[in-house]
Amino acid sequence: MKRFQKMTVLAVIIALIVMMLPAAFVFAEGGRTLVIFHTNDIHGRAEDKGDGVIGYARYKTILDLAEDEFGDTNVLAFDAGDTLHGTTFATLSKGESIVTLMNMVGIDAMACGNHEFNYGKDRLKQLEARANFPIMAVNILNEDGEAFFNTNSKIFEVFTGHAESDPAKFGVIGVATPETKVKAHPKYTDGLTFGAGENEDDIDELAALVQDAIDDLYGDGVNGIILLTHLGVDESSGDLTSKKLISKIKGAQIVIDGHSHTTDELWLEDAENGRVLLVQTGSHFKNIGKVTIEFDPLTGAPAEDGVTVELLSYEDVEAILDDADAVPDPGVEEMIADITAQNEEFLQTVIGETATLLDGERAHVRAGETNLGNLITDAMLEASGADVVLTNGGGIRASIPKIDGEGNHAALPYEITMDDALTVLPFGNQVTVIKVTGQDILDALAFGAKSYPEASGGFPHVAGMTYTIMINDEGKFAGIGEVKVGGKPINPAKEYTLATNDFLASGGDGYEMFKGKEQVTLLGMMLDIFVDKIKELSEDGPFTVEKDGRLKIERPLVADVPPALNEDNNIDYEGDEVVYDKSTSKNMVFRVDADFNTFTGVTLNGVNVDPSLYDAKAGSIIVTLFKEFFKELSAGYSFEVGIVTTQGTAKKIIKVVEIQSAEPTEPTEPTDPKEESDAPTTGESSSWVIYAGGILLLLGVAIVVMLLLQKRVRNDHSG
Repeated sequence: MKRFQKMTVLAVIIALIVMMLPAAFVFAEGGRTLVIFHTNDIHGRAEDKGDGVIGYARYKTILDLAEDEFGDTNVLAFDAGDTLHGTTFATLSKGESIVTLMNMVGIDAMACGNHEFNYGKDRLKQLEARANFPIMAVNILNEDGEAFFNTNSKIFEVFTGHAESDPAKFGVIGVATPETKVKAHPKYTDGLTFGAGENEDDIDELAALVQDAIDDLYGDGVNGIILLTHLGVDESSGDLTSKKLISKIKGAQIVIDGHSHTTDELWLEDAENGRVLLVQTGSHFKNIGKVTIEFDPLTGAPAEDGVTVELLSYEDVEAILDDADAVPDPGVEEMIADITAQNEEFLQTVIGETATLLDGERAHVRAGETNLGNLITDAMLEASGADVVLTNGGGIRASIPKIDGEGNHAALPYEITMDDALTVLPFGNQVTVIKVTGQDILDALAFGAKSYPEASGGFPHVAGMTYTIMINDEGKFAGIGEVKVGGKPINPAKEYTLATNDFLASGGDGYEMFKGKEQVTLLGMMLDIFVDKIKELSEDGPFTVEKDGRLKIERPLVADVPPALNEDNNIDYEGDEVVYDKSTSKNMVFRVDADFNTFTGVTLNGVNVDPSLYDAKAGSIIVTLFKEFFKELSAGYSFEVGIVTTQGTAKKIIKVVEIQSAEPTEPTEPTDPKEESDAPTTGESSSWVIYAGGILLLLGVAIVVMLLLQKRVRNDHSG
């Protein structure tokens, strides 16, 4: 076939590395080197703020330097998705600011990531129209089966310097993750399919669709294929990974990937054992990927050792600019400054009005419930549909209106601006829903509250549940008390859905119990959800939000056995244990410092006790366990008695003994030894019998000795 008579850049890379391609692919003319730059999962990080972000201004200079050296045609820049959302810079314009910068930089093609849908599919189509490059995903289809994007593959021409075959052609195809159906809000992908079967989890169906696109490009005369995918390599994605896709298809030579935020340089085998290069750069513009291919102009084939795969870090980029005596592109920097200035105007937009101070003070949100914390978590609960919400107080950065150092704030009611909302939630966190157990929730609450009453950034603010922090006599954290989900006691073994921010979901702030949990869905930014809730509450004028007691602070209930209430009961005390002697003790009286109306019953080792065996009365809670209660308890053991209330259970360990009385007893009349006795046999009567038998034996021995002596005397006289 004609395509097997040419050598593509991509297949040539494979030939150089593996030296085993069944056919040669040649890219031709005008420059001996082809350079492919690539990025992924930038998430709106447009500029360096001292946080190691390379940014578009530096990226533009890097591309310009490469084009000056190798020519415009032989320098290409691709992005593998999740780029248009994730920071205020990006979201305030709903992605347009990032598209503008990508146009200036000269991006050649982009795969659609799941977060590209965070503004809704209609907005994504508008951004596609504004882009000078194709946003591609061959597997995203409308209900009528037509492609969602206008362009889903593109043919590029490059030159190797081999005149007979230049220019050579290769195709680039975009592939989006079917996980978008669950990792973006469902309403944003309503009416779309992602090519992975009815449940969007069938890699074979996805691979068949991608293979059709590959075959179509070969039919158009390309010499090789690059896949621009947003699939990732995470095991949590099941079969829907770039690795699995590669194993199911043939004809692609390079896969530029995103989604898993990993740094990858892997050589894998396709369905026909062909070698495929898989690359990915991590996330947040901390790296730029670079694949360099040097060609021999006499043959059009790669020079020996002519392929280099690099991952350029922030430091690497700075070194390149220093060596070239170059600076970040001034035009891009000016555009970023202009957009930032425009954003400042937008930040003054009024989004609602509050009639009360929304408390986001550091000392408060990091050590207790506040009305602002409740507003944020309630908004997350409503938007996510999860069973419960948990977010960290450290993510809440200010009150509305702001409070100055002297405790003053603007008059109420107060008009809330976007600037206020951004000051409260500045981090760009997204809301994710994960599957957890009741025990995970209990562990998270205990972890987050462990420093109480000291302020902690991990302090848990919740919705959909209530919880109690138990404190000791010093007022310090002593454990988590009652927890209810939807008004019912939490079940440690039950599975719940929990909405939180993506920082905590990844184990941030030490919440390791959430790390690696199955993700149900990934929603938009917390900021957007918060703003939407403020707008909703303000529809009828200034709104009011109060604390509602979803968090309680209590001292643990203690069951006491006061000596003053047990003077006539012969109760002993051994340290923290109370000792009941079955032979001398009578009743046992407990007292719990709690409202008597909360009393519900008594337990023994966690088992409910028959109410006929005790009496309960007010005076705090006074419970008397009758002597009959102890009758069936075995001596020599300790038991846990629980006084149960609606506020928890007060517990006390009691030790049961039975000690024989040492006092003398009255003499009794002799009984006929022949009469049977019901009294238990003791060791005393048997000892007396043995003693009497011993005396009789000694008397018998004495008589025998006397008889023998008498006989001897008689014999002596007769002799």
